[in-house]
Amino acid sequence: MPKEKREAVLTDQLGTRGETSADDVYAKAMELHVWEGDAKYGLPSMDLKSLQMLAYVKFSGAPVTIVKSSNPFRSPTGQLPVFKCSEGAFSEFSQVTTFLRKQNFSCDHELSAKQCSEVVAYEHLLREKLYPALVYLWWVEPKSYYDVIHKWYFSSMPFPHKFWYPGKFHKGHTDLINSIFDDSCDTHTIETELHKQAQECLTMLSNRLGDREYFFGRSPSTIDALIFSYLALLLKVDLKVQVLQNHIKACPNLSRYVTKAIQRFFPSEGHKRSDIRDSPAKDDIPNKGRNLLLSGLIAFTAMFGYAIAAGLVQVDMGEPPEEEEDYDYRYEEYGGESGGSGE
Repeated sequence: MPKEKREAVLTDQLGTRGETSADDVYAKAMELHVWEGDAKYGLPSMDLKSLQMLAYVKFSGAPVTIVKSSNPFRSPTGQLPVFKCSEGAFSEFSQVTTFLRKQNFSCDHELSAKQCSEVVAYEHLLREKLYPALVYLWWVEPKSYYDVIHKWYFSSMPFPHKFWYPGKFHKGHTDLINSIFDDSCDTHTIETELHKQAQECLTMLSNRLGDREYFFGRSPSTIDALIFSYLALLLKVDLKVQVLQNHIKACPNLSRYVTKAIQRFFPSEGHKRSDIRDSPAKDDIPNKGRNLLLSGLIAFTAMFGYAIAAGLVQVDMGEPPEEEEDYDYRYEEYGGESGGSGE
């Protein structure tokens, strides 16, 4: 159904209440709850599935209300991402795209049948070659996981979820990587193979993109939403192991592809990153010395109190004073034994 006809139908449904536009009605009926992003990296979301759904919504022009959060329990289903609509709540990318296509919000209306089949083929390629490498670098490789990913989730999530969710994701993705390789494979072998397959995939994507702005046609399609999300996370987040990040940087068309997509469809993220760069340096923070001193005193007091409570430090209060002997009030008679009577 064309957009003009959708708006006419919705206007009839609204009746006399209808100063609200059709897009406003759709936005209220459709909500996308996703993991929040990080302005430091210029990303609208730090989660692959969330970023894919966000990209498709933006590319299709669907009037969806975006709700960013770092607390899954605030979403309608208790997990992120989730797409809420008139037909229920969807947590898979394919479910979201299918529903939006039914509402005539599609990224693929300009694609031929052959190109649509290629989209499916590329989706499988990404899942087989690039997804395991991304999972490994983010959730399994120790340096990147503990110094970057775990730190981000722990600082972003509220108490007490921050103590459980990162470890849950880490275990789940570690089990996934272990299921791909034999038990005889050591860490070096696994990492080398994952990097090799991912680099081959990235080179193939670079060759396919060429000088074009998008992979198919003059506007972004479903495959662009998928590829952009992978590339953005691998390129923008500074992991400790930067093999794939450097490979993308060595493919100028892929780097340019990510940058242009963010500037066009997520311009606010670029502004946030600029604000961070323009913020005063740490040395310019007012009362820095006073704040450090107060923080140190508070930390010392807390640690010292804990040490005393735990029995790690004992305070010598000195020996207690000796108790005085009780005074004997018994009456002693003069010139005789006490208690006796003279004859």
